[in-house]
Amino acid sequence: MAGIGFELKKMFRNKGYLSSVKAYAFSSLVTVGPMLICMVMIMVLQQVLLQLNVSYLERMSFLAAVVYAFVFSLLVTCGFSMVISRYIADKIYLREYNDIIASLYGVMAVCLGLGGILGGAFYWLAPLPSGFKLVAYLLFVELIVVWLQSAYLSALKDYMRIIRGYLAAVAVTLLAAFLLVNLTELEKGIAMLISLDLGFFIMIVLSMIHLESYFPKRERNYFDFVKYVKKYPSLLGVGLFCSLGFYVHHFIYWLGSPLQEVVADTYVIAPFYDVPAFYASLSILPTMVMFVVSVETAFYEKYRAYYGTILGTGSVQDIKRAKTDMVQTLMQELSFMMEVQLFFSFVALALGITLLPHIGFTSEQMERYNILVIAGYLYAVMFVIVLMLLYFDDRKGALAVTTLFLISTVVITIAMLHLQNYGFSFFIASFLGLVAGLGRLIYYLKNIDYYTYCLQPLFVKGKRME
Repeated sequence: MAGIGFELKKMFRNKGYLSSVKAYAFSSLVTVGPMLICMVMIMVLQQVLLQLNVSYLERMSFLAAVVYAFVFSLLVTCGFSMVISRYIADKIYLREYNDIIASLYGVMAVCLGLGGILGGAFYWLAPLPSGFKLVAYLLFVELIVVWLQSAYLSALKDYMRIIRGYLAAVAVTLLAAFLLVNLTELEKGIAMLISLDLGFFIMIVLSMIHLESYFPKRERNYFDFVKYVKKYPSLLGVGLFCSLGFYVHHFIYWLGSPLQEVVADTYVIAPFYDVPAFYASLSILPTMVMFVVSVETAFYEKYRAYYGTILGTGSVQDIKRAKTDMVQTLMQELSFMMEVQLFFSFVALALGITLLPHIGFTSEQMERYNILVIAGYLYAVMFVIVLMLLYFDDRKGALAVTTLFLISTVVITIAMLHLQNYGFSFFIASFLGLVAGLGRLIYYLKNIDYYTYCLQPLFVKGKRME
């Protein structure tokens, strides 16, 4: 999360509960804000469709269009988001701000080109009404831009302006939904999709104005970030495998389980699995927030002190002391995050058992929800450990863990498909990923001297003489 650390440290430096609340709110905003707002808007509009007694087909078409836009836009951008975060962080560290905003346009061009063609081909061939195709496609491409922008928004300092932008998007979505439903003859599902399109369009425009005003636009190196794709291809793999592993069990259930449902001869989904999974995924958001706060405010100082002592004039004893301090802080923060996430997972279980039956959850869906909340806990901790490995620049370790997680999710889900114990394969794969990630992190920390002193290049590569 490039740039966010400076603001968080400043907030936590101030005494008082209000500063802490502001710091956590800021962290929540830039880490999970767009995703949370997206989820809340979808939940609200779905409930509105239920209250309006809209037909099952229309509700399912809306739900499927949103699920496809949400999932596949994330998959298109997740790898590039990981690379671009590293690019932005390096540019900020080097105080080379001129290329940052240009890189946003460049990565948007790449992702919109890739996603736009694939999404366009899908909707071109789909036997849906033209109007529905258009608004569903617009939602998909808008979400691509939203996910990419969120990587850059973390570098901004005026978080109140970000909040106002998000609130404006929510207000426009709800107002548009109200007007379109009550004043037009549009089908309710299309009206809701148009409302989402308008809301996300406002979010994109306001975020872009904010980013343009913050970062100077003096260079046109739009594709300068591509050097990072070539230099750190493993980051692309880590981001993609981590997200693909999170969704691939859905795809297997869509295509190969009795839960499969084909909506409007276009969308293949499994709503009796997807809906519990959607609510369960909300339970892991606290870890994403806690990770940013813990790393940027507690761990980073020790991390910098350790490497600063090595690069400075510290004695051997100073270096050993700094290393011990850094490792202890890392383990303390990791334990704290696991405890906090465990607390929120229990809260999610309690709330789910109490509330979800009131919105139509069956006992089987509740069982899946409970399994997926626990699996989400394991996944969230694994994800944090992968990010910690990347913090130490252990890209090889992070790639190995995410590859294992993805492969085990696919293999175990297919192997257990006949048991119809939906969600348990994700639980096992997340557990394996967590064990592998924790093992790799402990191994790396035990051998950090080797990685620090022995794996560095002995010579600086120069340009070959022509």
